[in-house]
Formats: sequence, structure tokens, C-alpha cells
Amino acid sequence: MNLPYAGTINLNEITFGLCGGMCFAALDYFHANQFPPPFQTPQEVDPRLFGFLCDRQLDSLKIFTVLKFMEWMIIDETQIITRIKRYELPKLRRLLQKGEPAVLGLVRVRGMQSPTQNHQVLAIGYEFDPAIEQISIHLYDPNHPQLNPNIQFFTGKNAPPPVLTQSTGEPLFGFFVIPYRFQQPPQT
Repeated sequence: MNLPYAGTINLNEITFGLCGGMCFAALDYFHANQFPPPFQTPQEVDPRLFGFLCDRQLDSLKIFTVLKFMEWMIIDETQIITRIKRYELPKLRRLLQKGEPAVLGLVRVRGMQSPTQNHQVLAIGYEFDPAIEQISIHLYDPNHPQLNPNIQFFTGKNAPPPVLTQSTGEPLFGFFVIPYRFQQPPQT
């Protein structure tokens, strides 16, 4: 894929991980009111399901999302925090308040590094502590099975650095809601 100002991106590299595909598929199973398959290891995964996960990975990385990752990697961190407060948090809170989990794009690298270092997770809930002006976003993270990771974001004007952290300890410079459309998951 040729992107303006960014050059060529090899989609095979971007789809190396299946985080977006797994998050989209988890949402698909949620909306279909079905339990996801109980596989514990990659070797157990049915080839049909693996193909579905790969397709959903590509669905999670439409050109709009790839360009947004690229833009957020190069814009000023102050702009990122402003965009999160003004656009992304209200959008995320609306979805979660309606009982709709939301796929988030996590910006984990800055500058002209490989965008494949970024990540996708599923926001499943949140809590707001007005005393310290902090929102904690609860996540499903396919890279951390059996854990309950979260993002902490200080929303106040005088928040101490770092304003944005993830409980897994991985770097986090920003996050945004990724558009999602339901697709019927395969029966297993």
C-alpha cells in the first residue's frame, strides 16, 4: 500500500499480529450472542477460524485507520492528548455506556518507526475517579490472555506526567476508537 508522505507499507508486515482481528472477532461473537471458541493454543485453531481472524485483521486496518496511526505517530503529544479528551474519550464513553465494547488503536511508537509496533485492544468498560480526574479503561488485550489490563488517563488540566499509561507497562502515547462493523463469526 502506497501512502502519501509515508511511503510503502507492506500489509503482510502489518497483519503479522492478529490483535485487531482477534478484537473484531471478539466483538463479532459478542454481537452474535455466541461464546468464542475455547482454543488455548494457536495449534488448536481451526483453519476456517484462522482465515476469519486474518480477514478481520484486514478489516481492522482500513486505510483510514492506518493513516490515523501514521498521523498520531508524528503529531505533537499535546495534540494527541487534546484529541483524546475532545473526541476519543466522549466517543468511547458513549459506546461503553450503551453496552458496546469498542476497539481501540494504541499508539505505541513515535516518529518514523514502523507502524507495526502499534497495537489494538478492546475496551470493555471504564471507571472515572473525579477526585483525581482519572479515567481507567478496562481492556481485553489478546497479547495478555487471562489478565485484566487497563489504561489510565488523567483528564485534568494539571495532570502530572505521565498523563497516559497502560497497566501492562508497554509504552502508550495515545489511543483512538477504530470503526467497527459486525460480521457473522464462523460456527465452531
